[in-house]
Amino acid sequence: MDTLLKESVAALFCHVIKMDNKNIDKERPLFCRFMKQDFDCDCEEANVLLNDIMEKEFNIDTQISIIANALSNKTYQKMSILKQLNHIIIKDNLHTDNYEIFDKLKKAFSLS
Repeated sequence: MDTLLKESVAALFCHVIKMDNKNIDKERPLFCRFMKQDFDCDCEEANVLLNDIMEKEFNIDTQISIIANALSNKTYQKMSILKQLNHIIIKDNLHTDNYEIFDKLKKAFSLS
């Protein structure tokens, strides 16, 4: 489940990055730091994951469901993911559709 959770979180972040046409290289250090902090990934592993995920298309609702189910009793990780997602959303090119994704995740976490 840990690998699936990592991939789902990465897919969520990549979706936001793609939506806003953000510069992936500018977002890479934030992604690496977050994956190290919450998933104990080293930067090399996080970079490989980010590169792989950026090449794929995902159903974002499915990814949100996977994340919510995996973290059902982990409030700290839920809040950390929301915080990092918010940071990526507001960092550059703010796009209102991204807050719809943020709200979907918040509802899936039963925090609304």
